[in-house]
Amino acid sequence: MRREKREREERPRRRVGFKTILHFIEIVVIAAAVVFVANRFAPKNETQITSSFISDKLDMVSELTTAKLTYNGLVYYSDGSIPLLTQKSFTMTYRAEVRAGVDLSQADIKITDKEVRLTLPAVQILDTVVDSDSIQFYDEKAALLNWGKKTDVLDGMTAAQKDVEEKADFDSLKAEAKTQTRQLLTGLFAGAIGERELVVRFSE
Repeated sequence: MRREKREREERPRRRVGFKTILHFIEIVVIAAAVVFVANRFAPKNETQITSSFISDKLDMVSELTTAKLTYNGLVYYSDGSIPLLTQKSFTMTYRAEVRAGVDLSQADIKITDKEVRLTLPAVQILDTVVDSDSIQFYDEKAALLNWGKKTDVLDGMTAAQKDVEEKADFDSLKAEAKTQTRQLLTGLFAGAIGERELVVRFSE
């Protein structure tokens, strides 16, 4: 019994061979390589970012990139040179609306791996509209040979148009249009251009 026990103790223990360890490491490396290649070249369901894609997006909001200014004006108008006969005058208040905006159809589009760059045309004053119903006359001085309510309204509209073009704060309105356009485009392309950065610039 003691001899058998001694023989069991003297038998060499099994050890994991060096070749076995190398073989295991090779399997792990190969498996990792397969996973990497599969992920690297697997088809992805991402939207193709092209100039046409960006242009179509811009068309969707072309009417929204405008800023509006409501201008309340006061005008003194005088016409004619002979008092009571041909000279008339009046003071007039009015309200006008001015719109400024950007023509997005003229955007220059550049796409790189890191950014989508939009170079937009300069902000323009699109129109100035005087509200004829808002016109009110004060201190009217009529002339015998130069008087007529309809004529006064037409003269008042002309004077108001000139007044708003000379006195309205167009610079602030254009700055607001730029800010509004940037905010709108940032929201429009959020999540639509992947990891690219949106860069918006204006031509001057």
